[in-house]
Amino acid sequence: MQKMRYFALSFVLFLSYFGVAQNKTKLDSLAIPAAKFRGIGPSFMTGRIADVVIDPADENHWYVGVASGGVWETKNAGVTFQPIFDNQKVYSIGCI
Repeated sequence: MQKMRYFALSFVLFLSYFGVAQNKTKLDSLAIPAAKFRGIGPSFMTGRIADVVIDPADENHWYVGVASGGVWETKNAGVTFQPIFDNQKVYSIGCI
């Protein structure tokens, strides 16, 4: 029984290696214009960014408004964020 499992695993690995060929043709010039952008709208999940403001004097200083989480500030270009709107009576931010 153990030999049969090894054979089946080897067969699957063989098929995955040789059975999947990549098409190496170049992109057709008609393929790019055929792709159309479309708006998918907001979703019902949390964490959506509503607005970002970057300080013109310091490009590492940002304010980020989150649709479901207040206003956040970073002074190191997004490495760390600090909430600055936690004590306010509103929760959702649409624009800064």
